[in-house]
Amino acid sequence: MERISSIIGNDFEYFKLYLSVFMDTLYYYEFPDFIIKYLNTKTMKRLRDVTQFCGSDYTRLFNTRFKYTRFHHSIICALIVWNFTHDKKETIKALLHDTGTPCFAHTIDFVFKDTIRQESSEKRITLLAKLDNELMTYLKSDGIEVEELDDLSNCHILENKHPRLCADRLDGVLHTSYIWLNEETLDDIKEIIKSVKVLENEDNLPELGFSNINSALEFAKLVSRYAKILQSNKSKYVNQYISEVVSSSIKRGLITIDDLYTKKEFELVTIFNNNFSTWMLFSNASNISTTDEEIDGFKVSVDVKKRNVIPLVEVDGRVTKIDEVSDVAKSIYDGIEKYHDKKYGYIKNLKRIE
Repeated sequence: MERISSIIGNDFEYFKLYLSVFMDTLYYYEFPDFIIKYLNTKTMKRLRDVTQFCGSDYTRLFNTRFKYTRFHHSIICALIVWNFTHDKKETIKALLHDTGTPCFAHTIDFVFKDTIRQESSEKRITLLAKLDNELMTYLKSDGIEVEELDDLSNCHILENKHPRLCADRLDGVLHTSYIWLNEETLDDIKEIIKSVKVLENEDNLPELGFSNINSALEFAKLVSRYAKILQSNKSKYVNQYISEVVSSSIKRGLITIDDLYTKKEFELVTIFNNNFSTWMLFSNASNISTTDEEIDGFKVSVDVKKRNVIPLVEVDGRVTKIDEVSDVAKSIYDGIEKYHDKKYGYIKNLKRIE
């Protein structure tokens, strides 16, 4: 832990508690030292200022436990991948898999009108990497062509077909529950991680899953919260409001698209706060009103990507999906599928973007 504390910086005291859960419970108990040199590159340093929750840190609508960034998430993903694969190349790809993420992350997909797939904002991995000479040197020394960073098709532990479990989704569900929604404890998280293992799926490929039904069920409950909050008007309002401010800022010449990939989030937030009178209303808002009735003024009513994770579980020597062997799990996933918030979400005193 001490080897990376100086690199992680001021956020370490908060992040180390979450990181230690993975360090203490993963099978090999090892940190991949070979990624440390990458953490100091300008590409990775940029991710220190890209928050994980798509702008939710900048409003009281959510009570995020601490500032969790794409930098932190990338370290966790690399740690998971290394401990389950001991594959150096896949571990480095795990560390760098979010380096194309702009400020406010998937909120920028709303700017690009890509709310369903949410892939448009993260297409600059190779482009940004080529601008970092130090990173390019390290990739060459580790035998990785820069174009490989865009191809994760053989990195089954890092990424996998939806709704399969993988390192990226494992941390996504866990940090949503513990850090973003502030609901689970570290002990809860630890118990779930203890039972994670590599299983073989129906395509005879490696996939993360669980060694017992109880842990898989507990994880499924977290998935339900994760999936529903991302479909909620509260989450979508944050995305929609910030995306409208970003679009307006670009039109007014306050920022450029490139700034989203080069500036720090707090620099952009300062610009927004200085130029939009409603930014303070958004920042101080503590609740969203919802309705199925048509209303005037700024509101959110948009379809977004449905996120879900249905893990494998090992039962009596065979591997299957949790919803195929548990009625409780099936009910949980049916609930996710049927979930719909009301048609509109709005903040009563925020009538327009200005």
